[in-house]
Amino acid sequence: LLMLHPGLHPLDDTEEWLSTLEVPAVLVERRAGIQAGRLEQVASDHAYGAALAVRHLASLGYDRVALVARVESPNTALLSVGYADAVQAMGLRPGPEYRIVTNGDAASADARFDEVVRAVESGEVRAALVHNDIDAIALVGILRARGLRVPEDLALVTYDDEVAEMSEVPLTAVAPPKQAVGAWALDLAVRRLSDPGTPLAEILLRPELRVRASCGADRRTGA
Repeated sequence: LLMLHPGLHPLDDTEEWLSTLEVPAVLVERRAGIQAGRLEQVASDHAYGAALAVRHLASLGYDRVALVARVESPNTALLSVGYADAVQAMGLRPGPEYRIVTNGDAASADARFDEVVRAVESGEVRAALVHNDIDAIALVGILRARGLRVPEDLALVTYDDEVAEMSEVPLTAVAPPKQAVGAWALDLAVRRLSDPGTPLAEILLRPELRVRASCGADRRTGA
């Protein structure tokens, strides 16, 4: 079972190496291209997860949703694709996309999120999908320090759901099925060992939305 480091470069060389493996191998929570040979794959459908968040915020009346995501995350590109597809499919106004640098960055959290916070202060951004939980929790704290509130000033959905519920304002979250990804990957490897001739598999598992307080859904439904 392989989970490649997101910083591996060049990617083509990595995939060429993967194609030479002589043992059954399953790529876990990563996606490889057509050069990956007999490598099997199991991953969360992150594009679907991002679209799920956008559709939820749109159902609450927001016609413009921002995306805030880490530059170094291997999932950011997929989130951006799902986000853009949902915006177009639902006829929403395109929202800004913010890329947050955290890996090796000495800037304070306040500085990293300054552009986002200024957009909330001006009313330009009223709803956002933030990847990941740690950044979403940090953003809630920064907004509060500036006199802004979640969900009143910013309806927020986080992507990951590892510690989202532990935030001061419990965060609505898109939860990738991480344990299930691992279980399916192990099952694929065992099946391959038992029957080497079985068709190669590439499996995408869909995340789910867990609604809490940060998006304001409870206030709108009266729950």
